[in-house]
Amino acid sequence: MDRDRFNENSRIRLTNVMKKEVTKMMEKSLDFAHVACHKDTFQQLRSKILRIGNDCMRALEKEFKYYDIHYTDVGEEIIQFKMLNKRRR
Repeated sequence: MDRDRFNENSRIRLTNVMKKEVTKMMEKSLDFAHVACHKDTFQQLRSKILRIGNDCMRALEKEFKYYDIHYTDVGEEIIQFKMLNKRRR
């Protein structure tokens, strides 16, 4: 895979992760607001939260175009501990 294609795939991966996390934040914020607010207030707040979140995602997606992005797959790190001497209580 050539470098430009790798960079583009990395950018797409980061963009998808960003969208997933911002969407999750908006959903959780709306869940709390739904419980805390009166129905009319909630509808107004919902519109603002969704608009701000979507604007944020679009702005970040544009900003990512100015960066060289390289995805590095990090495997699961396993740390093993071994007891050298048993303690007596």
